Amino acid sequence: MELTQLKYFYAAAECGHITKAAEKLHIAQPALTQSIRRLENELGVKLFVRKGRSIALSRCGDYLYKQLGVVLKTLDRVPDELMKISELEGKTIRVNIIAASLLTTELIIEYKRLHPDIKFILHQSEDDDCCDCTVSTDLPEYLPNIPKSCLSRSFSEEIKLAVPADSYYSKLDSIQLSDTKDNGFISLSGSKPFHTICEAFCRKVGFAPEVVFESDSPSTVRGLIGAGMGIGFWPSYTWGDINTDNVVLLPISYPNCRRKLTVICNNTESSAACEFYEFLCRRFGEISGQTEEQ
Repeated sequence: MELTQLKYFYAAAECGHITKAAEKLHIAQPALTQSIRRLENELGVKLFVRKGRSIALSRCGDYLYKQLGVVLKTLDRVPDELMKISELEGKTIRVNIIAASLLTTELIIEYKRLHPDIKFILHQSEDDDCCDCTVSTDLPEYLPNIPKSCLSRSFSEEIKLAVPADSYYSKLDSIQLSDTKDNGFISLSGSKPFHTICEAFCRKVGFAPEVVFESDSPSTVRGLIGAGMGIGFWPSYTWGDINTDNVVLLPISYPNCRRKLTVICNNTESSAACEFYEFLCRRFGEISGQTEEQ
């Protein structure tokens, strides 16, 4: 059965007249008659019976007509539904946030206010390479391979040491990381790349940090440090300002504690993804106060 045959049969059944159906379909009457005959031969049943100059459905024809009513109406809606899906897909951006999750989610909210028609689907997986945009860091296990067809820009971020304002450290202009080896560290949980980077800094100067508490909230980390519960690493701009008098941020004089954040547009065929990528790069540059590294 061909779809055209079924549509021709359905039109003839609705009109109850071959000539009128042919006129409605804008085809010649013999072509319609032959199409219905081929369909009857293929199915092995009679679909119409003659009633004078008109035609009427046989029992088999009536059954087929009723079944096709739902099917053909559904098929007629398919082009419009596909167009709607295409439009929605064109306004959907899949973002894989491997690093700088706090800043990136804030920028997504900011972009959503400017473009309420855009839909975001968020991921957090280093194994997911099917997203439209990715925010990652410079660790080999977290930075995906970037094909030449993709767009990417990188930004450097200094990592400082957050210490209680009433501690000995707070009076210093800077600090060597090795001087903190006997301190407990307050850490942000759920941030594997950041943990890995900071642990590498500590190992470079000969110790493994003793994590005394982990929290999934930077504000909690900040509060516990301010309460004298420990010290902690604090990215200079992706976690926002320290915003408290109880905590002081110290530059680390050795080793050079920095990380590279990379924004990637994997789907350059999507104008929505490219526009969001440019927005992310512009805002990362503004917030960090630096020019992007190409």
